[in-house]
Amino acid sequence: MTSTLPLIARSLQFAYSEAEDRLSLLASDAERRVVHVALTRRLTNSLVNGLANLLEQSSPLATTAPADLRDDIILLEHQDALYGETQVPSPVAVAGGEETRLNVPAPRLVQAVDVNITPRTFELLFRAGPSPLIRLSLTRLEVHRVIENLSQRAQAAGWNMSVESAWMEPGQMEIVFN
Repeated sequence: MTSTLPLIARSLQFAYSEAEDRLSLLASDAERRVVHVALTRRLTNSLVNGLANLLEQSSPLATTAPADLRDDIILLEHQDALYGETQVPSPVAVAGGEETRLNVPAPRLVQAVDVNITPRTFELLFRAGPSPLIRLSLTRLEVHRVIENLSQRAQAAGWNMSVESAWMEPGQMEIVFN
C-alpha cells in the first residue's frame, strides 16, 4: 500500500532482522498505511542514548533536583512508563517475540532521525537522506517505551550497546531514598 511520505505514524512494531543485522520498524497510520524502515546498530545506539539524554534535559523535576537524585527521578519516570497503573494505550506496539518476521516489502534504511521537543511532545522524523519517511509524535512516557523497546531488541540481537545514562543500565531497578 503506497502512502504519501512522511507517514504520520499512529503505531510502531519492532523486530530484528538477523539476515541484515538491523532493527526493523513497521509504522502504520490511522488509515493502516505502512512504512517499513531499518535502523543500523550505530543509529539505534545514537537514538537510544540521544532520546535518554533529551528526557533528562527536558524534565522540569530532574533539572531542578540535586545532581545525585536526577538519575533516580528519570528512573522513576521510566518505570512508571513501563509498569505504571495509570497507563493509557500507547501508539507504540511491540511485535511478537524475538523471532518475529515482518511480512512486508524490504525496509528503507533510516539515515537520520530529527528530534524536536515541544512543551507536550517529542516530534521524531525518520529520514532516508533528505527524504522524510515517518513522522512520530510522542509523549514523555511514550518516549520511554520506545527507548525500552529499542534497547530490548538491541540486547536480544547481541549488539552490546553502550549506555550513557545510569538510569538505563540493564537491571537498574534500585532507587535510593534518602
